[in-house]
Amino acid sequence: MRFLLAIALLASAWTAGAQGTSQPAILGYTNSGVGDTFNATAGWSFQPATTNILVTQLGCVANFFTQNPAAFQVRVGLWTTNGSVTLVTSSFITAASTNIDQSLYESVTPVLLNPSLTYFIGAYFPGSLFTLDVATPTINNGGVNLSLDILGLTSAEGTGGFTAPLGGSDPTPNAAFLGPNFRYEGGVPEPSAGLLLGLGGLLLAAWRAKQRP
Repeated sequence: MRFLLAIALLASAWTAGAQGTSQPAILGYTNSGVGDTFNATAGWSFQPATTNILVTQLGCVANFFTQNPAAFQVRVGLWTTNGSVTLVTSSFITAASTNIDQSLYESVTPVLLNPSLTYFIGAYFPGSLFTLDVATPTINNGGVNLSLDILGLTSAEGTGGFTAPLGGSDPTPNAAFLGPNFRYEGGVPEPSAGLLLGLGGLLLAAWRAKQRP
């Protein structure tokens, strides 16, 4: 029991030190009223900047439910590719989800993003075609007001179902299908070497204690 308590205290100490100010990845956008219809997951890809960021909420722009009156919810997912495609986290967003600056959010178990990886975030509504706003400078002189912690914005579309938006139409730099958004805490440090060694030592001691007759 003491080992478990010590591990919990060490983990909570790092979590407390990692807390920052919550902010959205996409602050706003313009699209001149242009939308597109999808029957697959659609959104955008990005890379975190040099600092680690901790995703705490997934969301969707609030007007999704105005554009899609038949939709009772939308599923938002976050994927990465590092040898294989991995769903990092997902959540269902409804019209009753928390509204912050015209996007609706649900909390997820916090996920630390790696600056060396590319991530894909997409929205999907099963059962019928759905409409998302299109913000791209090449089609409608649209634009996205992006957080400084987010780099490499590129539109992304899938080929069917709730899957990573890796295929579909040609990706367009500085563009997005909106759609999905997320909130995060920036400047989050990775666990220190000392903390990792401490956790490792406690786990080893706990294992040895269990082996004793």
